Amino acid sequence: MKKRRLYYKLFFIFLISTFVMSTIYRSYIYGNNINDYGLADIFPNIGAVITASFLFMAKAQYEEYKDELIVILGSVLGFIAYEFIQIKLPIGTFDWKDIIGTIIGGIITFLIHKFLMIKFDLKDKISKTNHDI
Repeated sequence: MKKRRLYYKLFFIFLISTFVMSTIYRSYIYGNNINDYGLADIFPNIGAVITASFLFMAKAQYEEYKDELIVILGSVLGFIAYEFIQIKLPIGTFDWKDIIGTIIGGIITFLIHKFLMIKFDLKDKISKTNHDI
């Protein structure tokens, strides 16, 4: 359960930061004509992948480390597929920057996840707990 609570906390932290970056930061950058090297354009996708991945990991109880990595990969592929689907949808626009942001978000999520597994030794504790049951 420690792992699940941690994932929920990360979900809410990244949900709020994605909202702030997508609304307040983005409008400030655009309104003041500041060059942030495209961060305002790709941050919503970066944040969406991180937020969705941690929500999916928190909602399900995965027994193996590789299952969580599949969730991250699934989130990345899902957002990339959605980007291509937008070509045919009447709303939304296809943008290569969004695909780049999605991939960056997947890499960041993987690195955060890897750090947590090492820092809190969650991988070993989960495995030992499951084998004892």
